[in-house]
Amino acid sequence: MKKPKQVTAVLFNSISFLSHFLVFYLIYYFATERIRKYLLLSFGVYFYSQWNLNATFLLFISVVFNYSLGRYLTLLTGKTKKRTFVLGITANLVYLGVFKYFVFVWELFGDLKVGFGFPGLEWKPEILLPIGISFYTFHNISYLIDVYDEKILPCKNFFTFAIYDLFFPLLLLGPIERPGNLIPQIESKQIILKENIWNGISLFLWGVFIKSTIADPFSRYVEIHAKGFETLEPGILWIVAPVIAFQIYADFFGYSLCAMGLAEMMGFRLMNNFKRPFFSSNPAEFWSKWHISLSTWLRDYVYIKLGGNRHGFFRENINLMVVWFLAGIWHGAGYGFVIWGVYLGLCLVLYRCQKHFGLVKQGNRLQSILGTIFTFYSFSLGLLLFRINSPSETKLILENLSFFPKLSSIPMMIVITLIPLFVFDFWQEWKSTERPTFFISTKPYSFLFLFAFLFFWFSLFSPFGKQDFFYFQF
Repeated sequence: MKKPKQVTAVLFNSISFLSHFLVFYLIYYFATERIRKYLLLSFGVYFYSQWNLNATFLLFISVVFNYSLGRYLTLLTGKTKKRTFVLGITANLVYLGVFKYFVFVWELFGDLKVGFGFPGLEWKPEILLPIGISFYTFHNISYLIDVYDEKILPCKNFFTFAIYDLFFPLLLLGPIERPGNLIPQIESKQIILKENIWNGISLFLWGVFIKSTIADPFSRYVEIHAKGFETLEPGILWIVAPVIAFQIYADFFGYSLCAMGLAEMMGFRLMNNFKRPFFSSNPAEFWSKWHISLSTWLRDYVYIKLGGNRHGFFRENINLMVVWFLAGIWHGAGYGFVIWGVYLGLCLVLYRCQKHFGLVKQGNRLQSILGTIFTFYSFSLGLLLFRINSPSETKLILENLSFFPKLSSIPMMIVITLIPLFVFDFWQEWKSTERPTFFISTKPYSFLFLFAFLFFWFSLFSPFGKQDFFYFQF
């Protein structure tokens, strides 16, 4: 199925971004509190407009609409307030649906026509998919919900809300920050300490490093070995699937680290989006550590609103399936994303059933080890569904997985390249850190050692070409 039209975005690991950010940061660091607010908004607009000017205009419309609606909700009561709130949420979902799902629905309609023996659709729409639309739309929905539930007061200052939507470190790929966390930081004075700068730079460097030396080379391997499921070597998907998992992890974790690092350098603290998910021994634990901002957003704004676990075990699992079906659609418009969401929901329901009927034993080390392997592979194999363009390709995947792979097919370069990431995650797990950290702060010699190591490894394994972050398509 044809994807919506997409355009290459500005990358954090590009010379263009780094040079512009350096100039911005030097001005920002020495500017007054008031000037910093204007700088943040201006750079956010400039940063996004470097990708596409028309999409920037669409984003600005979304900002004005949600800011105005948030202020208006506080003037209403009763049924009028509820109807206005529902209208606002619907408007955001329609906005997301038109740009992200219209092409998919149109082509699905065409496929159904052909399936029933009618001629296909000759005209096929091309609609620009604004980068980061899923992230900033969820930003706005959570803002309206929290204002409606009176968990937060609406922004009185338009510039504050505009910065909330256009905060450039998380504008393209999140994390999906909660308004109750980010807006108070925007409204308060940013105090930048020396340790903020050291920690911010180290997080940013590590994010760029794993993106450039792991995610980008792995994406090339995946494209070469999974061009078409019908031509693959039997059993090779048992090897390709984990490579995809580490590719997406290094890619998205790398972006999140860059976002956290840039924000910390400017005096902000963003939520941690990953917490060593591949150490998880079950699906529930995994989704408490992977893309934390999305999984907790779905929990708080969808699962709990549907009733959560308050109406019995059966209803609880139905709610879970609804949540993960929506999670699949959120990730993209395509058959594979829908199947992927249902698959993840079933994995969670199956685990919860095992736990409900006492089949999961707490503290059993062997079960924990086997559970970690199973959880990792169930997630990795599920990522193959991202690449499905038609339901018939699911059969091809299952046929390939019915064979065992050859040990000679395991690329040693992939294993070697993963060493730094393995070491870092093992170290963080050993230290039980809540957020990724190098414990550098005010230790410049440790930082210089880290910088030298990253430079050496980068020179050995980094590809010369740069690729978009994987989640730009969402």
